[in-house]
Parts: sequence; structure tokens; C-alpha cells
Amino acid sequence: MKQLFLILSLSLLFIACKRKGEPVPMICTESAISVGDLVTIHLNDTLPLVNCSKHYTKQRWVMPGGGSSNDPTVYFIPTGLDTVTVRLFVSNDGFVNEYEAIKRVVVLP
Repeated sequence: MKQLFLILSLSLLFIACKRKGEPVPMICTESAISVGDLVTIHLNDTLPLVNCSKHYTKQRWVMPGGGSSNDPTVYFIPTGLDTVTVRLFVSNDGFVNEYEAIKRVVVLP
């Protein structure tokens, strides 16, 4: 009987300590012109990009031109007319499994 109680107690402890889930990567913008993962801004505007992911512990932004950041919010300032991609990688344990979110930014005159 004691062994059954011990096994049951350990099982409940294991279930209670279970992780809250895999990361869900998301990039939020404050842009008025946004459809899905496509954002439109004008040259010389500043676009704030916010990590609004769920269930993550680590984050890494990869900006156009090769820049990177670990901050929760980054600011993109375009230097020319183009369509560029901003990438956000999130993980829950030392980037063993990375999850990626992207925002495509169209820069208009």
C-alpha cells in the first residue's frame, strides 16, 4: 500500500511540474497599416516591433542588414525603399528548439 501511495505521489508531482507548453512566437506592431505578417511604413518612419510571444524564456531578433538584439522591443528605421524581413526567434530552454516569427516590412516613399 505504501508503494502505491509513493508511486501515486510521484506521478502527481511530475504532472504538477509539467511545462506550460511550447513557445508561440508572435511579433506585434503599432502600425496602422498591417495585414498578417505584412506591414507598410514610409521612408524615415520608425516602426516599433514588440515580442508578444507566449511561453518563452529567451528571445533573439534578427534585423535586416544583419543586426540583432535580445531586447523585448526593437525599432526598425528604413534606409531605402524596399521590402525587408524582420525575424524573431524564441525558445524555452537555451535555444534547443527555436520557434520563428517573421514580419515583412514594405517601405514606401
